[in-house]
Amino acid sequence: MILLSLPSRTDRDLYPALMSPELFAKYPAGNRAFVRIDTSLRVYWHTLFDVCPELLELSGPDGMSIFRPFMNWAGEKKLAFDWFYYLWVYVWLRQSPFKEQVLADQKYLKSLMGACAARWAILDRGRDCGIGIGCADTTDIVVGWKCHDVRLGREIELIEPEEPLPSPPEVFGYFTLPSFELDIFPGWQGVTR
Repeated sequence: MILLSLPSRTDRDLYPALMSPELFAKYPAGNRAFVRIDTSLRVYWHTLFDVCPELLELSGPDGMSIFRPFMNWAGEKKLAFDWFYYLWVYVWLRQSPFKEQVLADQKYLKSLMGACAARWAILDRGRDCGIGIGCADTTDIVVGWKCHDVRLGREIELIEPEEPLPSPPEVFGYFTLPSFELDIFPGWQGVTR
């Protein structure tokens, strides 16, 4: 019986290169490690730009002028890419070279907030039925509802409150809803890393 040699690297060893363009660039394009890193990065790229294609208007068709610096920043901040992923992108955009364009047109903010609410509605396994997401840059709220009928999908709504809610204490805040009614405002919870 011939035993194959163990791989020289494990995927865990390649993790830092996911978040750092400089480390990723050290792997030649044909290298196995390059392929594994590139495949992993594509998931995050598509998660962002397939759901929020208007971001490509800012960055160009490959999205790399947003994607690579954001991934580097997220790695430095040690951010989790759970349902907050889209909110972190906006936080980065506010301090990026795209800041003026992003702050001048709320379509980017609303798209990212909607994507975040939809991701929560898919991923959350708790008893809450909905989520409200607010941002210090707008008085509007995006509400995401879990699917509550087999014939319907999840629903995402943009709500313009008659009376503005208090601004979240940070850039973003959220609150969950125990029923399929937007009849309470329990206060903002902060976005966690």
